[in-house]
Amino acid sequence: PHTGQLALYLLGLRATCPPASPHRTLVTWLKYYLEEDWTGSRQHGHPLSNYYQYGLGVLALCVHGKRVREEVIQRLLSAQHRGRLGHSDSTVDTEAVVALAFTCLEQRRLVGTGLAAKLRVAAHGASRSMAEAQGPDGVIGNIYSTPWALQVFLATGMCQTEPAFSQAMAALLENLEAFSTAATMAQVLPVLHGRSYLDIISMHCQEEPDTLTPLDIEPPAEVPGNKTVQLVVECPLPWCYELRLYDHPVSVPAAASFLAVLRAAAALEPHDFKFHTQDTSQGPFLTHVLGLEARREKRNYWQLLTAPNTPLQMGIADYIPQDGETLILRLSEW
Repeated sequence: PHTGQLALYLLGLRATCPPASPHRTLVTWLKYYLEEDWTGSRQHGHPLSNYYQYGLGVLALCVHGKRVREEVIQRLLSAQHRGRLGHSDSTVDTEAVVALAFTCLEQRRLVGTGLAAKLRVAAHGASRSMAEAQGPDGVIGNIYSTPWALQVFLATGMCQTEPAFSQAMAALLENLEAFSTAATMAQVLPVLHGRSYLDIISMHCQEEPDTLTPLDIEPPAEVPGNKTVQLVVECPLPWCYELRLYDHPVSVPAAASFLAVLRAAAALEPHDFKFHTQDTSQGPFLTHVLGLEARREKRNYWQLLTAPNTPLQMGIADYIPQDGETLILRLSEW
């Protein structure tokens, strides 16, 4: 199911102030995908995609003023109550998206009074949970989940009373260079203007000036020389025949990204290293390494780390390793 992708598209479409409403069919498709997505619960106990995409679907329908079946909402409430919304850092993203959906449904009065009260309590509970997840550096979850958390504080009005808000905003301003893709920029831009995705509901489109102009951006300057990075592949799962599957130095240009390191490793004789990626709105996503596939159905993924055990906060296309650094690809479960 394309639940999350279609939801983001519909949110963006609403924000562009379209002159008419030609997207009625897309809304119908999103409702269909929400139902199809949930068929996975019969076998796996969770949506075929994940609760993040499922929550995005509910949020997008609400922003477009469409009612959602109470059963769909109850699924999210139940998942939040049972603590099944995600794992590690991704819990913040998912909790935030779900909390925004709950706040939208309650504020737009698209549900009954009794359910609205439950949604309000759940949204504020998620806000408190995110405040408790804040690290000493002000980041909530990781740098990419922090804008989601800030949107929840803004949408629920807790930005005025929650100390975590100002600390997280300060951390965000110190790390703006991390938001280099369209998808991540879309998450952080509303927050920088003190807004959340819920604010596109009340936009006065006739007052929007048509002032957008192309921006000429100079390419980054070439960094001379090369660097050598140690590339390690680990599989600590019980069914792997050994922990360390690959350990080899890779020489690349000084400005090369993690993705360039992987490509250089794949080009080395005797071609022992192989990998595959999948294009997503967040950039390339690592799916196969050395023939081992990370599959959502198996609840595993390729975790990106630097030695000895520091998870990366960027994707393979964005992270620029340092000379002498050790990069680790670890097949992990969630």
